[in-house]
Amino acid sequence: MSVNPPHRKQNKKYNIEGHAHFLTCSTFRRLPLLTNDAWRLCLAQAIRAACDKHAVALWAYVFMPEHIHLLLKPRHAEYDLSAYEHDFKLASSRLVVKELKKQQSPLLEKLKVTNRAGKSGYRFWQRGGGHDLNVWNMKKAVEKAEYCHWNPVKRRLVKSPEQWRFSSFKWLVLNDCAARDRRMG
Repeated sequence: MSVNPPHRKQNKKYNIEGHAHFLTCSTFRRLPLLTNDAWRLCLAQAIRAACDKHAVALWAYVFMPEHIHLLLKPRHAEYDLSAYEHDFKLASSRLVVKELKKQQSPLLEKLKVTNRAGKSGYRFWQRGGGHDLNVWNMKKAVEKAEYCHWNPVKRRLVKSPEQWRFSSFKWLVLNDCAARDRRMG
């Protein structure tokens, strides 16, 4: 069991009309928690639900073992990317922790945290907002989508982007809509 460190300054999100966002979120202590297909499916469903709720288009994504990248485009001039992020993180972490409790998994001990008041809980995502980069033109959006798709190759998890099952490469680049529907619930 660990005690959370003092609260860090949160990453400021700039909700600017017309901008897309490249969002990176890490798992707690950068543990490789996104290696379980069921958990990745929970995450995909939570992201899809948050996209629907907050009117956000998912342009590209990749799920790595210990972090994710999302290229997002809000559909309305006024939006709150922090609320979007909060919703998908909360929904996905609740589902995974519930499953871990049901299985009485020893992994729960690694996810256990205690707040300043002494109350215990579990953390799936790294504390605070993920890193958010505003994307203001299509050239930068393409660059970030390519970064998503080549990330598993760079990390030597696969030899080519189409081999990584947990990204938007197949439906975005290869126009395989069935792959999108299988991945995103």
